[in-house]
Amino acid sequence: MNPDNRNNNHNRSNQNKRRSTSQAGRSGQSNSVSRSEGKIQDRPSRRGFQGESQRGSQKGSRGESRGESQGGSRGPKGKFQGGTSGTRGKARRPHGKSRSAPYSSQDREQSRSQNIEIRTAGPEDRLEGRNPIKEALRAGRNINKIWIKRRDSGRYDQDLTRLIQDAKKAGAVIVEVDSDVLDNMATSYGHQGIIAQVAAHEYASLADLIARGEEQMADNSYPLLILLDGLEESYNLGSILRIADAAGATGIIIPERRSVALDAAVAKASAGAIEYVPVARVTNLSNTIQELKDSGYWVYGAEAQGAATPEDSDWLRKVALVIGSEGKGMGMKITAACDLLISIPQYGHVNSLNAAVACGILVFEAKRQARQSAEGAKPSSVTFSEQILPGENLSAESIEV
Repeated sequence: MNPDNRNNNHNRSNQNKRRSTSQAGRSGQSNSVSRSEGKIQDRPSRRGFQGESQRGSQKGSRGESRGESQGGSRGPKGKFQGGTSGTRGKARRPHGKSRSAPYSSQDREQSRSQNIEIRTAGPEDRLEGRNPIKEALRAGRNINKIWIKRRDSGRYDQDLTRLIQDAKKAGAVIVEVDSDVLDNMATSYGHQGIIAQVAAHEYASLADLIARGEEQMADNSYPLLILLDGLEESYNLGSILRIADAAGATGIIIPERRSVALDAAVAKASAGAIEYVPVARVTNLSNTIQELKDSGYWVYGAEAQGAATPEDSDWLRKVALVIGSEGKGMGMKITAACDLLISIPQYGHVNSLNAAVACGILVFEAKRQARQSAEGAKPSSVTFSEQILPGENLSAESIEV
């Protein structure tokens, strides 16, 4: 064999050995699949094998390099273990603790108000708008805090200023915020630049309403309870509260489920009447109707197919008036429990009345009959001995006292 060829083959052999040795050294890190005792192991990831924590275990790995260069390393579940050098490696604050801010307590109070949570139920409730807050103050309801829109310098609102002064006298904390903060907090339309945080509205019990009805009977007045079966619109409940207050109704009963609660939107729609009309929440409206019957109440239901009219119905007794939901009306079980179904005559093209409007018509028909009955029972203080024509003067001879 030619000596040159032997030398060339020898050189190639040495190169192949060095190449195989280098590949064998890297096989533990770069091989995609390795075999050990006939078993195939998983592909190694950049940070170690799956299911195996190797961060910081190898010389020069990302975990160790961070620990050396930044003065710390990441511990379990993302916690950072501080070291002794570097700027980013300083120990972090424990979760939930914050350092004190370099601004005043008033600024901190305003900052917290920027992130207030919107709640419509729970230990605290809200009132939105001037009238609901004004009536709450008049009724003695506890108001904890009031947010008002930051006022421009030079502008003076006398009504708002007087309302704020009354709230301060009642012990409320006043916080000025931007208008967009109030917009995010509001749950009703038209907050009028003021929102109050108040104690949750206290519901009455059924026993309280029955007892109040007995007091009205003792005062020669006929009790009138309003039961709402599945009313879901806040505006309707607020309007019915206004109607009940204006008519002097005994109270309102709503179910705990499938019904709107006494939230900020209801308070706004009631224009403050929510502070004066007792409202009871019951778990079962059917059982409540039976309890009312046992207490001497007649149950009337507003029904489009009812046989009676408001004028033909007898309201001179204890009456529990049931108003159904906006779209479905009363439930079948509630309808069957009614002693009388009343329909309101309509003469237009749209055969539908708003729940609050229907309630108002029926409630004030009841009050009309009660007023006429009271007037008929009393002796007339004056009697006309002759017909007095318009424009004629009344004389002592024409009136008998």
